Amino acid sequence: MKVRNTYGGAYQDFIPLYKDEVRIYVCGLTVYDRMHIGHLRSFIPFDVIIRYMKFRGFKVTFVRNFTDIDDKIISRARQEGISAYDVASKYINLFKEDIAHFELLTPDFEPKVTEHIPDIIELIKKIINNGYAYAVDGDVYFHVPSFKDYGKLSGISTENLLAGARVEPGENKKNPLDFALWKAKRYEDEPSWKSPWGEGRPGWHIECSAMSMKYLGEEFDIHGGGQDLIFPHHENEIAQSRAATGKGFAKYWLHTGHLTLKGEKMSKSLGNVVDIPQLLKKFHPEVIKFYIAKYHYRSPVEFSDDNIKKDEKALINFYYTLEFEAEKAKIREDEIEKMKDDSKVKNLIDSFCKLMDDDFNTPSAFSLVFSAFEEVRKSNSKDELVRFLSFLKKIYEATGIFGKIPLISQKSFIEEEVMRRCKEYGISYDEVCGLVEKREELRRQKKFQEADEIRKKLLDIGIYLQDTIFGAKKIPYSSE
Repeated sequence: MKVRNTYGGAYQDFIPLYKDEVRIYVCGLTVYDRMHIGHLRSFIPFDVIIRYMKFRGFKVTFVRNFTDIDDKIISRARQEGISAYDVASKYINLFKEDIAHFELLTPDFEPKVTEHIPDIIELIKKIINNGYAYAVDGDVYFHVPSFKDYGKLSGISTENLLAGARVEPGENKKNPLDFALWKAKRYEDEPSWKSPWGEGRPGWHIECSAMSMKYLGEEFDIHGGGQDLIFPHHENEIAQSRAATGKGFAKYWLHTGHLTLKGEKMSKSLGNVVDIPQLLKKFHPEVIKFYIAKYHYRSPVEFSDDNIKKDEKALINFYYTLEFEAEKAKIREDEIEKMKDDSKVKNLIDSFCKLMDDDFNTPSAFSLVFSAFEEVRKSNSKDELVRFLSFLKKIYEATGIFGKIPLISQKSFIEEEVMRRCKEYGISYDEVCGLVEKREELRRQKKFQEADEIRKKLLDIGIYLQDTIFGAKKIPYSSE
């Protein structure tokens, strides 16, 4: 397995620190607002990466944090007239509600900053004692010039940084590049904790160092996040962590590309975000997962409804064909299970893994799935279809995608999408089923014009009726 390590930019063999074990930390949300699709650009690829590593036999320990104290949280608390604690709790609960739709793996640990203040204080003490930080008027700053490797992750030189740097009013830094490890309390309504330097709260960067090392050790395998975190957040994490321990901190740094809207990075500060409830009114979670995961994790993704609709159409065709052909061939789950040791199935899985082992190359790996699907369609063979379903069951295990058919997961993408469209158009699923039955009766009575009127009515809400040997099948439809 090879990965592109952001630290140094090299394409490297992935060799975990401990045999058959991978420890990974992914930066989570600062919980002052609701999650949006830009956050999924990071969370979905790392879900695929972690699933795939487990599939390859690694024991994975996965940590993702919540930043539950921050300037933005304090500001939101003032706006909403509630405590910072209540703001954080509110948006953590909404995050869990939103992310549950996508069936992503739950981290082994989800630490919150406010629950790790003693760990953060102890880490700051080490950095000061080792000569890399200093306290002034209740603040503690990391002294950037003391760390000679500063800038190696981002590739930004300190000289270039200094050219545009300045000290903000109220700061007593020795150098404009120095960053806060601990912030003295300034306002009465500001949450604070006692420390050797006075009452205050942690700086943003120190929290991830403290929490990642608490659960994964002073050295671990992978640190991940979005590209926007490379500088200054991850650059500062490296500096303060190595300054505290003298060890390497994270061995591999993986960063996901931006999600853009009309060429601009999606972010709350730009006001161009699409939140999850808004998105789920339009698309099934599997469509969104596939849309993001099919891009290489390091690539930018341009968001648009039109782009997602193309993937929606592809998945509808994929899942409907599989369900219908499997029903027609009377395939059973035990047949799929027995086929897992078939040489053709193993060869397909090996080909898939070879592509994924190349820095998690999902574009090529997913193309292999669709190519194999097309070959099965051409073959018109039950055995080949069973082989493909056996292969697909493994791909679902490896990625969390391509498994939404009853024979694999007891779930049906087609049925779920029909139900979602019923909800979108304000019609009950039972009412739709009743209309389908009524149409069947009208057809039996040879009242074809009235039957066609029902079909048109359902088409208007995005449900196409396909007449088959098993009766009328409900298929999600889009005119796009």
